[in-house]
Amino acid sequence: MIRRPKPGESEEDLLRLQEEFLAREVASSANVVKKGDKRKNVAGTAQQNRVEKDVVQLPGADPSSGLPMGATSDPPKKKSKFRSSRPAAGDYGVRGQRIEIDLDRDEDPEVAMERHDTHITSVLSKIMEHDTSNAAVHLPRGTTQGFPTALHRGHTTGAQNGKPHKKRSLFAQQFESSTSNQFGVSTEPQSEQPIRAPVSSSIQPHSTHPMRVSDLPMASSSVEENMEMGESIAAESSPQEPHVISGAGLLQGSLDPERARKDIQQIHQENLGRLSAMSEEEILQEQQKLRQMLDPNLLKFLQSKGPSKPTQKPTSSSTPTSKPQADSENDSMDTESSAPMATEPIPEEKMTQETSKQRVHFDDNAGGGVDDGKEEQELGEPPIEVKKEWVNMNKVESDKISWLKDMPKPSAKAKEGYQARFDFNGMLVARDADIPVREGLHHHGEEQEVPGYSLEELFTLSRSSVVQQRVLALQTLARVLYNCRISDIGGELMEPLVPKLLEAGVLFLFRWSLDDVNEGVITACIEGLAALLIQPGDESTSDRVFSWYRGSETTPMRPVVEDEEDESGQKIEDKEKSDPQLASQDVIKALLRMSVLERLRYILEVVRPPAPVVLNALAILIRIARHSQEATHEIMKCPRLMQTVFAEFLPLASWKSQGDVVSEAYNYPLIPALKLARVICQNGRHFAATLLTKYNLMSVVVRYASMEPVDMPMNIGEAFQLSTEAFRVWQVCVSYGLACDTYRDLYPLLMQQLQVFQRLSILPLDSTHDASSKAANRLQMTRACTVLSMLEGVIHVAGSAVILQQKQTMRSDEQSQQHPRAPPPPIDWSHVTGLMPPLELCAKRWLAEMTNCSDVLEAEALALAGSSLNFLASVYENWTRQPSYSPVDCLQHIEELVTRLLVPFMTSTSFYSVVCNLKSHSSVSHDGNSSLPIISALPDFSCHPENQSLVYPCVKRTSSYGFAAGLLRLVTTLLKIHKGMAAKFCPIIESTYVTEYLKAVCKHPHQSSASQLVGSWARYEHHVLYYLVKLYYHVAQQSESCHQYSILYHSTALVLLTSLQSGQEHYVHDLLSTVLFHTDFLAEGRIGDPIASDLADMLTMNGKEETAPSTNSSHQGPTRGELLQDAYDHLGSIRHLYMVYFGAAAQALTRSRARSLHQPHDIDTLSLPEFTGPLVPMDWIFLPLLHLYVEAQKAEMLGKTVKSFPPHILASITDTLRWVFMLETWRPKCLQMVPQAAKVARLYCIFLTGNDLFMEDAVSGFLWPILRIYTQPEYLKALDFNVPVPGVASFHDLYMSILTQYEAVSFGNRLFAHFILLPIQQQFNPSLRKAVWFDRVGVLRSLGLPLRECAIPLTNFLEPKETNPELVEIYLGCVASGSVRPSWSPVMYLVAVSHLSKFLFSRDNLDQVEAVRLKLKMIRQVLALKDKVLQQQILQYQGLDLTQPLGFNLYPQLPLERLEILQAAEQR
Repeated sequence: MIRRPKPGESEEDLLRLQEEFLAREVASSANVVKKGDKRKNVAGTAQQNRVEKDVVQLPGADPSSGLPMGATSDPPKKKSKFRSSRPAAGDYGVRGQRIEIDLDRDEDPEVAMERHDTHITSVLSKIMEHDTSNAAVHLPRGTTQGFPTALHRGHTTGAQNGKPHKKRSLFAQQFESSTSNQFGVSTEPQSEQPIRAPVSSSIQPHSTHPMRVSDLPMASSSVEENMEMGESIAAESSPQEPHVISGAGLLQGSLDPERARKDIQQIHQENLGRLSAMSEEEILQEQQKLRQMLDPNLLKFLQSKGPSKPTQKPTSSSTPTSKPQADSENDSMDTESSAPMATEPIPEEKMTQETSKQRVHFDDNAGGGVDDGKEEQELGEPPIEVKKEWVNMNKVESDKISWLKDMPKPSAKAKEGYQARFDFNGMLVARDADIPVREGLHHHGEEQEVPGYSLEELFTLSRSSVVQQRVLALQTLARVLYNCRISDIGGELMEPLVPKLLEAGVLFLFRWSLDDVNEGVITACIEGLAALLIQPGDESTSDRVFSWYRGSETTPMRPVVEDEEDESGQKIEDKEKSDPQLASQDVIKALLRMSVLERLRYILEVVRPPAPVVLNALAILIRIARHSQEATHEIMKCPRLMQTVFAEFLPLASWKSQGDVVSEAYNYPLIPALKLARVICQNGRHFAATLLTKYNLMSVVVRYASMEPVDMPMNIGEAFQLSTEAFRVWQVCVSYGLACDTYRDLYPLLMQQLQVFQRLSILPLDSTHDASSKAANRLQMTRACTVLSMLEGVIHVAGSAVILQQKQTMRSDEQSQQHPRAPPPPIDWSHVTGLMPPLELCAKRWLAEMTNCSDVLEAEALALAGSSLNFLASVYENWTRQPSYSPVDCLQHIEELVTRLLVPFMTSTSFYSVVCNLKSHSSVSHDGNSSLPIISALPDFSCHPENQSLVYPCVKRTSSYGFAAGLLRLVTTLLKIHKGMAAKFCPIIESTYVTEYLKAVCKHPHQSSASQLVGSWARYEHHVLYYLVKLYYHVAQQSESCHQYSILYHSTALVLLTSLQSGQEHYVHDLLSTVLFHTDFLAEGRIGDPIASDLADMLTMNGKEETAPSTNSSHQGPTRGELLQDAYDHLGSIRHLYMVYFGAAAQALTRSRARSLHQPHDIDTLSLPEFTGPLVPMDWIFLPLLHLYVEAQKAEMLGKTVKSFPPHILASITDTLRWVFMLETWRPKCLQMVPQAAKVARLYCIFLTGNDLFMEDAVSGFLWPILRIYTQPEYLKALDFNVPVPGVASFHDLYMSILTQYEAVSFGNRLFAHFILLPIQQQFNPSLRKAVWFDRVGVLRSLGLPLRECAIPLTNFLEPKETNPELVEIYLGCVASGSVRPSWSPVMYLVAVSHLSKFLFSRDNLDQVEAVRLKLKMIRQVLALKDKVLQQQILQYQGLDLTQPLGFNLYPQLPLERLEILQAAEQR
């Protein structure tokens, strides 16, 4: 064979293949035939080329005769140019060969193909009609008019000449009712008669006898039915009319209908004659042949054309040609043949009667359809009465009039649900909803009686060519998405709808439709994209917490996507993924790839849509900017996008005042435009610097911030929001140390604002004020809160000026050139000293109002009071670092503030209400999952705009976490400066409200879900818990009475450590360095707890029975009290170990410290790292062991053998075990969140690292007490190896590694043996026991743990009894072969004998034959044992008894029941 070209071959390879093909001289599989131009007469052109120029030859004439074409005797046959280009008939080969058709030959291609086709034409190709080739050709009749007379359709009269009604157009009815004289054509017959050709047979099958195809039986009929049909052919055949050959073609094309009818009748008689001459066997044979060759559907059609059995004889002789009627009960097809051909008109009354009895009729001209009788029967009475004088209503079309009827009732609701349908507001519509048809929710799709549109129909309608339909579909989809986002869809769905819509491609539908030129379609698409991308309550919640402590920090709203690898192990980049793949992982990235920014810029700049579209477009840009810094960079580099936003929607000049609803968005300040600038600034210092320098952002901020909201020409609510947003933008810029020179310019204005704030009260307004006044008061407090937060940022910048100046002075010139640092800010501490008196006065007033207030405060009031406290805390933090700091003045201020303000408030009922609010809004009551639909490719904060019960607890509108964080931060800051005031806060530490809140936190430790962004809100609770723990840290150093709560606060710190998120690395570092390993939090070491532990152990040992196994005799080492005291003494080295381990991420720690300590010159971005759940894993105490194991595995993979460890590595392992032992003894509840199986798996790392590490005295000294803790009943009950172990890909593989290590290096170590026995307890997976008894049989030889020294209860290995037959057989094989002996493995020998005896004499599964056979087989094997002692132990085993040497006792004699079983086994 000739090889086909392959991809990648060059032109030289193709030429070489061509030469090889030509050299073989093989016929090609395709021939190229050049066709002549159909527009030219090729033959005539050739002739003209052969004659001389002065000779004229008529086209079509014979050049040899010289006569014209019309001189011949016969009329010439005209050929069209298309006909002349067709191929002529010829030989096309035989069956199986390639057919080649030469189109230059004069033959019809259809004729050539039909000759070689073996389909149904092989049967019907012999059908011949009447030969009219010799008939005379009549010329068209002449007319006396030059143009036909114009007719009026209003004169039509329906059916004429007695002809039945047919489905014809109005023009056809008019033409039929007109006479030829109206067209000027004479109806007189011509004198000449046509020549009739001889009649040929109408049907010629393979046999020479004729056959009536209509008489063929059904394909499923039996032979007896065929015989009966053959016998009744003569009776069924009507000699007067044919059933298959109707002759409609002859009647239509003939000018003499009477003569055509005679020809039809003659053909029919010839067919009947040939059929009558055939025998029954021949007829059946021909029927069988036709049945095999013809299609079953064609057979049914031909049978339907046959005659039906008459039910009654005709009563009138005046209609001899009428067709007998069919019996509806015996007619399987439930059809009748078409109307018969009649020579006389049928009366209209009789025709109506006969037609009404028919169910389906076939019309030669219009095809099959439902007749009027059927329609009347199904449709009933028409909804309106049709009048004859109505225009174009001569024929009543009942099927169309039926649309005027009322809709039928929808079907009942299915048990598994039904297809969701929505109204135009995006709400679910019930199937039985009483909705008028005029509402437009009923349509001509599926289930037309059910109101509403399904999603499939909306997708179809969105691709309509009608603009209004596209707009309607897109708007409905947008509203459906919005309702799904807020979980207010009016019903329940079986599956989340938004992920299904994304999977169906709604994102691509909106993006494609966004390129439409119609403004209505663009509006609907923008609305749909906004509904898809934006969770409605997220922005309002983010704005509400913006003034909280560290509320300006934002979490990127990007999905967590795991890296994908190709077959070669290379990472698959985003650019290599298709758009659907990228959209399924990250919707925002997919939109950026589809150039949505460029399209939005074009819409805003060129299309200039109305205000709602502009607001939605800006909301989409904000959502894209919140995605990540990469998305923000795409927005910034999009040509003219930000320029259009600043020029059109943030005007510096005056603007035209508009009403409450903005109608014109251009040249009018829009709050979302300013918010977009703020979100961009939050994503990075360089973005903020670009907006400040390139787009003159501060001019816009000053324009809106310096103007009083009441003086702005706009709605008062929008004016306050615009001014508030301007201060928020300023606050973000100040957080980086930017835009501080503007503070100096607006200092008088800001001081004026502070004076206004002094007159502002946070108490709720009384009932005399209306709703608008209360709303204005809330807006004013929100604006004041934002101003204070901005001034707090100014305090941090001014406080850092001296630090930057000192660092700049200490650095040499070379260091300055290599690592340039930011220059000092344009303001210093002298510029902010004037802010302290008015703000301190505000804080005192507001806190005093809260102390004496018993009413519930508004969320804005709490936020305002919290902002003032945060401002004071920042002032005192930076005051102590200034050169002008006076310790005496500062301490006096602190004493006055604490004594007159803070202590009275924190001992009042208002403070207790705040703490109770903390408990009710804690995340411990939240499972970490969102109540709103979650989209993995489009994460959000899951906040509802109105229903606060669906919002994360700690950021609800009624939450007090923002105020509590500011208060606790201020107190902690003051105690850090003035430690002498710590004792005054001891009642706060010991308060019942505070301790109850902390107990709730420790009782239900919360682990944020890594897959849901909603868990990032928990960081505001982390601030409160952190400062509560720090408050105890300062108070406990000055007050001994607080030490009784050390366990509670230390447990809180441990829970907080495992709950902190990415971006809070500074909190982790600070807790490890100052709290977790501090002796004030581990007061048990100072109050004699180690000695008490030893005393408790001694009392427990004395109270035990002598028969109990001794767990202490296996290891003679330090007591538990001595180990606890040793661990307590090594808290410093333990702290150093974990500090080094968690300090590895130095860069992340530096960024987190800069944000936590408010160092503007070191803050690069206010965007936190990507949210991936808790920063510290639950099993963090075991991480040094895992790290050591991984490093040892890497060394072994490089061919290095770990024989011994340096002292510092051994010390690290020992310190880790000290910390584990200490926490398991003193803080066991804090480690309950770690699965018990995971703890054991982590300790396996010690046995897998090195050969003798577990034999070191320091290591084994702590492993033994930890083992005793893990073998206590409550711990063993929690131990479960049947579920996946966190952090372990396959525990079975890990256990196999442990068995291999034990067999190689254990030397029968009893400590190691205990860890081997833990997973093979009877309650766990049999595969683990099989690994010991079958895969690693050598382990049994060295597993010599004595029965009385086994720390694990032996009943855990014996109960429940073994039901796995394969394991029991393995037990028998091991004890019979001697692999397990009492002297080698007493525990395993006890296990084997016990389970063998219980299995052999068990009454279970006696109804299963295979189980009984297996038991009998094993009994015979036991009876055949040569070791009679073993045989006796298996047969006479009674139960566990540790007083016996083997750990079990025997029956004195074989029980009768067992004896009967043995006898039965021997008999078989």
